[in-house]
Amino acid sequence: MYNFLKLLSSGLFKLTGGITISGRDHIPARGPFILVANHQSLIDPLVLGVCIPRTIIFLAAAYLFELPFIGRIITAGGALPVNHPKGDLGTIKQALANLSTGGAIGVFPEGGVSSDGKLQPFLPGWAFLALKAGVPAIPAAISGTRRVLPVGKYVPRRFPISVVIGKPLFPSTQPRTCRQSINKLSREMAQTIAGLLKSI
Repeated sequence: MYNFLKLLSSGLFKLTGGITISGRDHIPARGPFILVANHQSLIDPLVLGVCIPRTIIFLAAAYLFELPFIGRIITAGGALPVNHPKGDLGTIKQALANLSTGGAIGVFPEGGVSSDGKLQPFLPGWAFLALKAGVPAIPAAISGTRRVLPVGKYVPRRFPISVVIGKPLFPSTQPRTCRQSINKLSREMAQTIAGLLKSI
């Protein structure tokens, strides 16, 4: 089902103006990683799914699973629900299990779609996950999706989308992660993604 959704999404984005991607070589061909991206539209996971040559399991706000159309799409894509903005223990355990078998997890640490398109403060759950698993965290900057499907709209518009993948950050394994390490990694990732957005 993931590959089928990827094929449908690819066709959709060709109709809306296409996607330009750079830095795809930063995605490892195998092994676990966490993809960390800014969030401008509900279609961002579909965009990244098209751009990344690996199956990505996204963490998504629980309420999205209740939406008539979006809920079916993200469920079919294998997304994991997050019930609390700061993280959900059950979901974190599932994500860690996925990473332990060489899978890839996708997160939007702003906690939701940015209302004005500007990068919002990052929530710490993703950084805890990266430190706990000791896997690379790969930054991704998305631009243009807010114009294709703005907040509150349901019909896509034509506008080109750009995605830039940055170099991975490599946190070391820390079974007992501390708040200082989590905050430091989160700040570093936010600064990296902000820099990538400026390059688009």
